[in-house]
Amino acid sequence: MELLECVEKVIKERRSHRFYLDKPVEREKLEKMIELAMWAPSAMNRQQWFFVVVAGERLKRLINVIEKGYEYILPRLQMFFAETPKVIDQTKRFFKSLGNAPAAVFAYYTPTGDDYSDVQSVSAAIQNMLLAAHAMGLGTCWMTGPVHVEDEINKALDIEGKKLVAVVTVGYPAKKPPVPPRRDVEKKVVWMVD
Repeated sequence: MELLECVEKVIKERRSHRFYLDKPVEREKLEKMIELAMWAPSAMNRQQWFFVVVAGERLKRLINVIEKGYEYILPRLQMFFAETPKVIDQTKRFFKSLGNAPAAVFAYYTPTGDDYSDVQSVSAAIQNMLLAAHAMGLGTCWMTGPVHVEDEINKALDIEGKKLVAVVTVGYPAKKPPVPPRRDVEKKVVWMVD
């Protein structure tokens, strides 16, 4: 398979997973995810990302803190999914259990005074991480709701001087999520080429 076909396959097949098998993720796979995350482009090549990988009992203890983030995103869920309350219920259950994820990556940046660029840099690293995880047979879910309880998370992880961008759950998928349709593709691009 040609390189472009491989890249296209990984991009198109990756999904957000919210149900995981009761199976730990090998340390080598977690290390490879982080290594490839750090090959992302970053603003002015500052590479401001900082990752905390949490698994086992420590992650289970953190679920009670992460769950509090759900209340902050509930108004947006109700706004965007008023017609599909099932999505709201599923999201609530996911926040309560993290879908049985055996590991999670807490993605931070070290503030430089350029928050906009730093968040973008960490986001690019997260995308690398998601694609690498998928290529290794792992499932992930990029969660931004936990940033609303950042202070409590930082206290639990003993983190200072960093800003939380997201929490990424990691594990072996228990279900295969359906392929979501691409929305209004023809309305998302304007071509202005000669």
